[in-house]
Amino acid sequence: MSFTIFKRIRRHAAISTGNFEILFKDIEICPLPIAITKLLEEINKPEVDMKQISLLITSLPEISAQVLKMVNSSLYSLRSPVLSIQHAVNLLGFNHIRATILSFAAVSAIPRPTASFFNHQAFWADSLVRALVARSFANHYCPEQCDDAFTAMLIADVALPVLLTNWKEYYQPVVKEWLTSQERLSVIEKNHFGWTHAQAGAWIMQQWNFPEQLICFVGIHNADPDCIDDLQLEDTIARPLIIASLLPSSLGEKTDRAELFVREARQHFSLSSAELSTIIDETEQGFLEFHEILGLCHVGEQPTLEAVKRVLTEE
Repeated sequence: MSFTIFKRIRRHAAISTGNFEILFKDIEICPLPIAITKLLEEINKPEVDMKQISLLITSLPEISAQVLKMVNSSLYSLRSPVLSIQHAVNLLGFNHIRATILSFAAVSAIPRPTASFFNHQAFWADSLVRALVARSFANHYCPEQCDDAFTAMLIADVALPVLLTNWKEYYQPVVKEWLTSQERLSVIEKNHFGWTHAQAGAWIMQQWNFPEQLICFVGIHNADPDCIDDLQLEDTIARPLIIASLLPSSLGEKTDRAELFVREARQHFSLSSAELSTIIDETEQGFLEFHEILGLCHVGEQPTLEAVKRVLTEE
């Protein structure tokens, strides 16, 4: 992706490291595991050494086991099982492996808020549902970027648990307001702070030294769909992320959100009701597999998907 596109995204998202450095100067950003940090250093090098990446993953039993589970899952639909990290790296290539590692990195680092009104399991369930939907959209729209779409959407809301844990005085009232409101969380955040959790999440990912491309897309994931054309991001994962972000949340903003998501998904991807229903069914099936692979708790039937299915049935 060109540097010009990065500049456009940064300008739109207003990712201001200086401002967040001041706002969050007392916030403790949970560090990534040392092993993941080493992998990120290797991943971010101008010349990627795939052999070294394979050796690093292989030397970390927990990470290598998770990577092998992921590559042998229905996400990749391989004809025969992959039994070694070297085989996985050679077969899938750098982008697939990078996406898998970054997903595990973020999930392992994000704290668990103690606030009684915040359902941590539901938060991750929503994140996984949106990630699978974003990947399905990208698979039809920009298939070479579908892994990045999954990873970016999975960790797009990383700022919520971080801010609820370490910026309680300011952020808990905002989340409480959202849970009883029909407004998007980003609208309430802008009213209170002038910025959204998407921009805060991008700043957090900068502290983790995540790849710049993912940082930029996380920073605009809850933007208005009109920005896609304005920023000339038609051939990127911006559209899959922004439309998947319109899915209703099982935490809040339930009313009319499913209708909005269905309308925008059909319009932006030229999908029939039957085609969108297929994507939702595939997401529901994939959820059962991936929540376990990512080490997340299963919370039963997903209200988000049920709401969308009701809208599609009514059509």
